[in-house]
Amino acid sequence: MRQFITAGLSALVLAASAHGAGAQSAASAKKYRIALILGTTTDNFYTSMQCGAQEAAKRLGDVELTIQGAPRWDATLQTPVVNAVTASGVQAIAIAVNDGRALYAPLKAANDKGIKIVGVDTRLTDSGFVVSNISSDNRALGAEAARTLAKLMGEKGTALIPPITPGITTVADRIQGFIDEMKANHKNIKIAYKGISEDASAFSAAFAANPDITGMFLIANNEALVAAGAIRQLPASRRDKISVVSFDAAPALVQALKSNQIQAIVAQKPAQMGALAVETARKALMGQAVAKSQPTGGVGLTQSNINQPAFAQYVYKSNCN
Repeated sequence: MRQFITAGLSALVLAASAHGAGAQSAASAKKYRIALILGTTTDNFYTSMQCGAQEAAKRLGDVELTIQGAPRWDATLQTPVVNAVTASGVQAIAIAVNDGRALYAPLKAANDKGIKIVGVDTRLTDSGFVVSNISSDNRALGAEAARTLAKLMGEKGTALIPPITPGITTVADRIQGFIDEMKANHKNIKIAYKGISEDASAFSAAFAANPDITGMFLIANNEALVAAGAIRQLPASRRDKISVVSFDAAPALVQALKSNQIQAIVAQKPAQMGALAVETARKALMGQAVAKSQPTGGVGLTQSNINQPAFAQYVYKSNCN
């Protein structure tokens, strides 16, 4: 426009400014305000989920994304986060609930205010009002972990696993999938249960009570690292006979895999979950249909494949840089 220097320039500039302001206002109105509430802010799994969500929001261009979460897995800490996000004016909440029952009331209250709710990783026990649930097929991955461990154990011995506890649906599913597969197809393997704890002394007590343990199935990063430490304290004659399969591919756990402290990892796809959560919330806000359930896959990591780029890409991230 600069070549048209005329008496009407001021009017044109004013008109252009007004038009620009209107366009800017329209663009602002088209922003989809979405919050992602992580299971915790201190777990590499959820860091990877955050990275995937941020990349999706950037790619889509019309999403205003906020990330929230508590520093540890605790429904009493997550509930006020939900309440604060609900009051902040977001249009959709994607959340990895710490407890499928305890988070029902605050999320139902958010939904009653017109906020779209998307479950990601974990889910509410009653998710009738939830737009979509995005998670691993935890029963299938638990069964795959059982097959892997049975092979490592030579199809005999005792496998130590955590018991199913209420509240965390994904953990319950992966343990149940493991149990069902073992009982159906690996009948020479006995299952022993360890109480929920990330204390090495609990593992030491379990080893003492079950001298025939030759395999362990663990459901998350922290527990697996503690277990690996407890195994290292055993006499070499016993330590070398225990095979470990764990969920989740935090960098520290992958290092334990490379040094043969554990033998296999079932890596989930948290970055994909985060991206799908943003995309699904946006579609729901646009009035588009979304699937009620969106399962994501998993990848088996071993010493033989962990250094291959096709598998190494599934190691969880420590940051999004």
